[in-house]
Amino acid sequence: MMNPQRFEDHIRKVSFSELNLHDPFFTSLRNAYQGFDDWFDRKSAEGEKTWVSRNRDSGHLQAMLYIKIEDDFDESSQPPLRGRRMKIGTFKVDYDHHTSLGKRLLAIALREFAESRCPYVYVTMFDTDNTKGLRGLLKQYGFSPLGYKSSEQIWIKKRPSSTSLDPYREFPFISPRRDRAHLLAIIPKYHERLFGDIRLQSEAHIPIQDEVPTNTIEKIYLSAAPNAARLRAGDRVVIYRTSDRTGQARYRSVVSEICTVTELKNINSFENKEAFLRFIKGRNVFTPEELEDFWTRRRYPYIISLLFNFPLRVRPTRQKLLDHDVVSPKDRLTCIPLDTRQFMTILELGDTDEGYVID
Repeated sequence: MMNPQRFEDHIRKVSFSELNLHDPFFTSLRNAYQGFDDWFDRKSAEGEKTWVSRNRDSGHLQAMLYIKIEDDFDESSQPPLRGRRMKIGTFKVDYDHHTSLGKRLLAIALREFAESRCPYVYVTMFDTDNTKGLRGLLKQYGFSPLGYKSSEQIWIKKRPSSTSLDPYREFPFISPRRDRAHLLAIIPKYHERLFGDIRLQSEAHIPIQDEVPTNTIEKIYLSAAPNAARLRAGDRVVIYRTSDRTGQARYRSVVSEICTVTELKNINSFENKEAFLRFIKGRNVFTPEELEDFWTRRRYPYIISLLFNFPLRVRPTRQKLLDHDVVSPKDRLTCIPLDTRQFMTILELGDTDEGYVID
């Protein structure tokens, strides 16, 4: 039985015209912004789309993210906003879901920011108790207050010129010429829970949306690989999904995602099981029975906390890695270090959007 912590609140991108303007979700936005209904109707008429999540019981909206690209000179802001930029126009999450769902929506926004090549992204919000949690989240992921637009604060995140020591502030960008990198193997059962199912289609492009409920931004994995002890915060991790055993490993094992280590702990460092469970609460995809087994038997001592930077658009097989001298036939792919050439080759084979790379 799957852990009930696995997310059920799918995020989907839909047209404004598909939404019910009288959904209770919009009441606070209507009260806060004069002319909200007219704005909403314009977006519907223009065929605009937005990211939303619905409550699976009531069908009502519980989260919304609207993003747009601007390229004008905005004198109504202090200081004025200029040049090409991304605006997070609407970012609202119902309180009951603000932590997990808010991080997932922010990950979508920041990945789109990276791919847009815009120099900066910004969001405006009122400085109230209702936005305290959102402001804390934005600060964690590299936003800082810039000024004001009317009575709202402007928070901005610039495209970095180099990576920092803080994996959250630089998210989702990477610097493969400077980053330490490792390849980390994950068996299919756990990979599906962490990142969603992979339906292999040779090496064709596979559309990747954040509609998969497992696409959370923060993840935890337990490993027995000896080299996992060498991981440290800021290291990049290339996720390697091992063979599902329906074919030869060299054609069924693939690299699929790029993550960043935020913390490494040893299971033996916890005083008791309760401390262990508190640490991984809300970020793991294991069943209670599996967690009990992990704690009792200690076969997987390394607890790796990860940020999910982005998925590869193409998932190279082990055979492709062999063909390009990224790995050798003798390598036991559990957790192995990658040099700069190996890491950059994987990114190239995975058709990584160059917007994520800041070298």
